[in-house]
Amino acid sequence: MTIETSRQLSRLIILALAYFAIGRVSQCLPFLVSHVVLVWLPAGIAVAALVRWGMRYWPAIYAGAFLDSLTYLYPLHGNDSLALAFFVAAADTLAAVLTTSILRRTFFHTSLNRIRDIPLMVLAAASGMLVSAVAAALAMRYAGMLDAALFLNSLFLWWTAHVVGVLVLLPLLLNISWDEVKVLWKQRKRYVGLALVVFVLESLVFRYVIDYADQYMVLAFLAIPFVVLVAMRTGVTGASFIVLVLSLIAMFSMVNIEPSDEWELGYQPAWALWVFTSTLSMVVLLITALQSSRETTDRALRSSETKLRAVVDNAQDGIVSIDEKGNLVEFNQAAERMFGYSRADVIGQPMVDKIIPPSLRAAHLKGHQHFMDTNQATMFDRRLELMAMRADGTEFPVELTITSLLDKGVPLITGFFRDLTERRKVEQEIRNLAFFDVLTGLPNRRLLVDRLQQAIAASVRQYKHGAVMFIDLDDFKALNDSRGHDVGDLLLIEVAKRLRECVRAEDTVARLGGDEFVIILEDLSADMEHALVQTRQIAQKILDTVNQPYLLGEIEHHNSSSMGIALFTGNFVSMEELLKRSDTAMYQAKAGGRNTLRFFDPAMQAALEKRVDLELQLRLALVQNQLRMYCQVQVDSNRRAFGAEVLLRWQHPEHGLLPPNEFVGIAEDSGLIVSIGRWVLYSACQQLKLWETRPGLNSLQLAVNVSARQFRHADFVDDVLKILETTGANPSLLKLELTESVVLDNIADAIEKMNALRTTGVRFAMDDFGTGYSSLAYLKRLPLSQVKIDRSFVRDIAEDQSDAAIVQAIIAMSNTLGLNVIAEGVETEAQVELLEQYGCRYFQGYLFSQPLHMHEFERVLEANGLLFIKNSSQNDGLA
Repeated sequence: MTIETSRQLSRLIILALAYFAIGRVSQCLPFLVSHVVLVWLPAGIAVAALVRWGMRYWPAIYAGAFLDSLTYLYPLHGNDSLALAFFVAAADTLAAVLTTSILRRTFFHTSLNRIRDIPLMVLAAASGMLVSAVAAALAMRYAGMLDAALFLNSLFLWWTAHVVGVLVLLPLLLNISWDEVKVLWKQRKRYVGLALVVFVLESLVFRYVIDYADQYMVLAFLAIPFVVLVAMRTGVTGASFIVLVLSLIAMFSMVNIEPSDEWELGYQPAWALWVFTSTLSMVVLLITALQSSRETTDRALRSSETKLRAVVDNAQDGIVSIDEKGNLVEFNQAAERMFGYSRADVIGQPMVDKIIPPSLRAAHLKGHQHFMDTNQATMFDRRLELMAMRADGTEFPVELTITSLLDKGVPLITGFFRDLTERRKVEQEIRNLAFFDVLTGLPNRRLLVDRLQQAIAASVRQYKHGAVMFIDLDDFKALNDSRGHDVGDLLLIEVAKRLRECVRAEDTVARLGGDEFVIILEDLSADMEHALVQTRQIAQKILDTVNQPYLLGEIEHHNSSSMGIALFTGNFVSMEELLKRSDTAMYQAKAGGRNTLRFFDPAMQAALEKRVDLELQLRLALVQNQLRMYCQVQVDSNRRAFGAEVLLRWQHPEHGLLPPNEFVGIAEDSGLIVSIGRWVLYSACQQLKLWETRPGLNSLQLAVNVSARQFRHADFVDDVLKILETTGANPSLLKLELTESVVLDNIADAIEKMNALRTTGVRFAMDDFGTGYSSLAYLKRLPLSQVKIDRSFVRDIAEDQSDAAIVQAIIAMSNTLGLNVIAEGVETEAQVELLEQYGCRYFQGYLFSQPLHMHEFERVLEANGLLFIKNSSQNDGLA
């Protein structure tokens, strides 16, 4: 025999004996009316067994019912009771099977945790037990145990007793378990005490309350609160057990009733007992169902909250919620890790002070208030990329999605934050791989093309030149072959570093591959020759820098490079053509002996070579005394000379006498202008010293132009003072002419230098006044003695009213500031007349004299007695 078979056989025996025993106990209860007991508890046992264990246990029910019926009927009918017992047992068994079938077909929950299960149980019990009642009544009538007048009463009593038996016992038996029995047993003292109290109260009620209805009303008043309390604490099992106990006590309390009439006795106490028992049972079941429903809801809510909390806490995105005041009410673990705060530290605090950068706080507060006032927002339900702030004050990029439940009555705004720091790093790495050389970190060919396109576009907008420089390292292959690629890579890294240091931040240095580099120069001069000089200076600096020794590990290496250059302006040449031209020029540099540079355009190359050669010759000119000092006279309104402007000429051995525009630009670009300016200043002071002993010339002033580079030189003031001291010239006869751009470039420094020289007697004149952007606020601060009206205004003064108005304004302003005014470029008597009408008293120009060599200038002055006659035609022949 298997264990399962043994278990089933044990259950069959226990069920049959239990049915029989409980049946015998029920028959011992008082108040039998027409062979019917008040409550038939075995009906509850039968239905519970079939529901819990299955329909196959019906034979045990039949056996128990047969033994119970036979035991009751045998003393009354002897051997004739066998058939009757057989019939009654079959009816009881069929009633239990039918009740169970109804419950199963209607999806009855044995836990009775739904309200619908309670009426369902009542309906099933009423329907199924009707079979037993009808069959039992017919059997007793057939056996002569029941009068015809009591047939319906007995049938009703039988049916009611069975139904109440199911209602009282079924909930208890369906839900009881060993664990619950153990719990109840541990608390037996409490419940036994309560049961004794109730028993005493119930006994007193039945003893001293005479009316049956009043008895059960008082009993219900006392018992229902107790039952409700037990039901809420112990559930269906404990509450059903209490109902069973109270019902049994109520039934045993009827033992003293002496029925005088069977009909009367069958209804008054019975009805009261059934109503009491059924009411208690229904109340218990309803309370437990409601309690169970509430607990289920609570569990579901707690489970939902737990799941939500788990989802929120385990989310990878930071989840932050604020209330209508902007205070934090949610801050999950990801937010803690992201922002560096603990949840306890920020809950209830204003979010704007914790995670919003200062620059965005005003906008956040404005947007939040607008949303709270209007429930309208443009930033909700879409992904935003902006900056957030950590606890340490550092800002970092985040992706933010904002949502709100304000339209659902929940005043919360929730933001989902995703840290973009790592993504940005990855994007930057991807960008570096796509646009930068891995070895050197320089832009690669792809980024070079983009930068070159931008440079060409900028050249179109600004009308300025740019340059493409193609650089190739000389003998790089030999280094790779002899020392290995590792050493070659070290050289490339060092060359890349040096190239970056040689150019401006806005210029581009790129590596095409191998040992080839390309540099893009932008924002060069609009003048082609000047742009050539700028490019050559940078190119020569690069060649010299690349030529410096390299320490590659433990190896000292010397390397040179060859460079090809292509200038561009606008978009007349395509990007591909520019690269091709610079590459071609680079190979020309290679063919020219390496370690040199070549321009692609032959004309540019020739111009550059000419300019370079001229620079070398200019350096020799200083040494070989090829520079000449010329002067152009300056006269007052009486045509009497009071001074002259010193002008520079170069007596070139091959090209003859060169004017300043032929070589001053080269001197400025090469830095020679400082030495040349010092030579001119020395020569002028020396001439002033020579004139001191010559009557008529000893009061003449000499005006010397000072270049921007010379004036900005840190030793300019010391140089002037030293020259004055060395030559012994009178400082008051020396006048330094400065342009507006030179002075206003650094006004504070200019004023300091001018004041330092002004204290010695040196005078200052503002040259080319009106062509710049002078401010009166600055002009009145400068220690000037004279203002020179630029020749561009004087030339058309008689024909152009605008020029005339400007000249008048300059003269009026200068007079107001206490400055004398000299007009340069005067060539006609008409110009002189107008200038005199406007208040100008000093003049310079071809009307009076051309620039003359110093010796000739002295001869003319002495011959004319410093007086230049009105008829300018007599001055035309002066050389």
